[in-house]
Amino acid sequence: MVTLHLNAADLSRTTVRSVPSVLLELAAAGQRLFRAAVPEHLVPWRARTRAALRPSMRPYLDLCRLPGWLPDFVTPPGLGGVFPTALRDVAGTPPARLALELAPRVEAGDLPSRVAALARAEPVARQALLAAMRAFHHVAVAPYWAAITGAVQADRVFRGQALAETGIDRVLRDLSPVLSWRANGTGYELSYRCEHGIELDVVPDGRGVTLVPSYFLAQPSILDDPDGPLVLAYPVRPTRREPATGEPLAALLGRTRATVLGMTADGPSTSQLASALGISVASASQHASTLRAAGLITSHRDGVTVRHTLTPLGGHLLRAGRPG
Repeated sequence: MVTLHLNAADLSRTTVRSVPSVLLELAAAGQRLFRAAVPEHLVPWRARTRAALRPSMRPYLDLCRLPGWLPDFVTPPGLGGVFPTALRDVAGTPPARLALELAPRVEAGDLPSRVAALARAEPVARQALLAAMRAFHHVAVAPYWAAITGAVQADRVFRGQALAETGIDRVLRDLSPVLSWRANGTGYELSYRCEHGIELDVVPDGRGVTLVPSYFLAQPSILDDPDGPLVLAYPVRPTRREPATGEPLAALLGRTRATVLGMTADGPSTSQLASALGISVASASQHASTLRAAGLITSHRDGVTVRHTLTPLGGHLLRAGRPG
């Protein structure tokens, strides 16, 4: 059992991300390929992805093969949604970190001996890893990003409504069928049963928790950055629909504009939209203007910043486009 022991300060700093973490989804997708079974809606995705695998992807998939384990450096704490930006964080991993995370696994025989070159931070091995991540992302995640984003954003909208109507206690209580929430004296416990029998107690001690909904993740996962909030990634509720490359909302609005619509659940500024999507501020402003003209969002000035929020029509359209 993995248990988070939370205090009142942690609850006050608990947030839910509305944009999926591209490297978390990539790693979870890689792990799904090695599991004995996947949910029914992921069976076609796994078949297509397996058919598209190439030897060049092996340096990355080698790191995804162990049940319940991933090296932390492939899911850096930024949890960004823009792949090229997130990949730069992986490229900047210090050699000492590679050795610390990989060498013991290679020596124990858990990872293939060919991973030793990466553990030694050899330049050729590092470049091969980045190329493998790009290639695997191209076939396993990029074609389905609109569906992944739609599912995560719809989950975030649902949590936001629950928070406004019933409070954080109800949000955490109903977060996931595999998560358990209870009060314990003056504190609180959020726990889940790890399928590999790990017993772990985690105490954020006032740092708060960032909840990250994930489309491909099979079970909750903790990412602990000592300099920031504790991250708890959790699977969004099961869906009956397979991830498609042409989701209706993306087909209607365009992928970028559909993503902008979903992000407005957080009331972002124009510059925040631009940064998250890797586009210019002018382009983000243009997308927001189009959505505003269609009655899907509203915009208001907050000092020198312009912030955008969903209208009831925009919220309805976003929920209607949710895979399920």
